[in-house]
Amino acid sequence: MTGSLVHRGTNSWALVIDLGRVAGKRKQQWITFHGTKTEAGNKLAELVGAANHGEFVEPSKLTLIDYLRAWLEKSVKPPMRRPATYRSYCTAIEHHVAHAPLANIPLQKLRGSDIERYFANLKLAPGTIQIHNAVLHRALRKAVKDRLISVNPATDLERQRPSTDHTAAREHCWTAQEAQRFLAAARTAGEQPAAFFALALDTGARKSELAGLLWSDVDLDSDVLTITRQLDQAGVEPVFGVTKTGRSRALSLGAETVTLLRAHKRHQAELKMANRGVYQDFGLMFAKEPEDCVTPLAALGQPLCTLAEKRFKRLIKQAGVKDIKFHGLRHTCITLMLAAGVPVHVVAARVGHSNATMTLSVYAHVMPSMQADAAARLGALLHG
Repeated sequence: MTGSLVHRGTNSWALVIDLGRVAGKRKQQWITFHGTKTEAGNKLAELVGAANHGEFVEPSKLTLIDYLRAWLEKSVKPPMRRPATYRSYCTAIEHHVAHAPLANIPLQKLRGSDIERYFANLKLAPGTIQIHNAVLHRALRKAVKDRLISVNPATDLERQRPSTDHTAAREHCWTAQEAQRFLAAARTAGEQPAAFFALALDTGARKSELAGLLWSDVDLDSDVLTITRQLDQAGVEPVFGVTKTGRSRALSLGAETVTLLRAHKRHQAELKMANRGVYQDFGLMFAKEPEDCVTPLAALGQPLCTLAEKRFKRLIKQAGVKDIKFHGLRHTCITLMLAAGVPVHVVAARVGHSNATMTLSVYAHVMPSMQADAAARLGALLHG
């Protein structure tokens, strides 16, 4: 490919790049450049070289926010990514990026310093900031791939790294006594809440995994539950997807949990029979009951999410235990297992962590007591 200079005025030039023929017609790109003839010539040579290597980026006034919105619809909206991912990315872009100064910067003029300033002014939790970083990095990486920009300005940023102090695992966690008091309160709320919260504390499963369980996933005779999916989107037409790690896991259940599941299954079967004309049977282990149908589109049998929200908070108050997030049940399960001496790799496999190193890093606060217990056991073996 070739190029030429067109003199337009004092220190003003048009860089004309011949991009070959497209659909039988000659295609040229005209770019305005201000500077000396030598500078214009050097810039033209640079652009022609980029074009010859397939790296030429046509000038555009497309702003960052307009690009991000288009990227969301083309590259993130289901089925490209999970519904939950799409919703979280939409929130990051529309609630934060859209209101920041960098939103209206032309994509091709966006620099790493602009993104660094954005992160410096972002007053959000470390985990949420990580989502924003993922949004910008992935979106701009795609822009490079589509030849809208030549380099990704979100790469190698200088910014404060998120804290690795996993305080949530300590703050949103119950003692064994608190967990027992909560489960006692849950048993007074009915068969479904009793089974749901017992299973949550027994397995440490994520909320989306619990909401996606089917009765076909459990063998109550062998006391084994297999987690293979999660609920990605509730509603009239629920959407299910693979687990967070993309892997399934089989878990042995405690006898008390199995007893509660059996009672819940009998109660749900009775409800189905009494409402067989309207019950929407998806085979879900935990599904909407009459008290859950509070909106016009709600129906018996649909996926149930409120157990992990309003009723969870009511039971916390009833039990008189520390107020924690629902995810705190997972923290509690893991912490209690580690404190009881369950090997870290077994805990990691049970709760679906990708590796035991992650378990160790998040729950390091449990390790000192485990070390003391290990020392006592070893001392007994060595010294009698």
